[in-house]
Amino acid sequence: MPIIKGKCGTDCTACQFREKFACKGCLAQEGKIFWGECVIYQCATVKGLPHCGKCPELPCKELTAFIENGHNPDRVANLLLWKTEDT
Repeated sequence: MPIIKGKCGTDCTACQFREKFACKGCLAQEGKIFWGECVIYQCATVKGLPHCGKCPELPCKELTAFIENGHNPDRVANLLLWKTEDT
């Protein structure tokens, strides 16, 4: 199965909430996911970025706050890997 990438660096394919909440990922749901509207998705979209890995401010305070709250600590590593990809 291909990785479903979230703009924040989440590998949605491995997310524990994907099946539990029938979440299709932020890209498919345009940032409106099961817990509400994602500010990280909105920020990347406004900047015209496919994900935060392309942002010169990586890691920003919003992304850092998500990670500090225990949400997918692999986000930054994923984003750095994805940064070199075309999308």
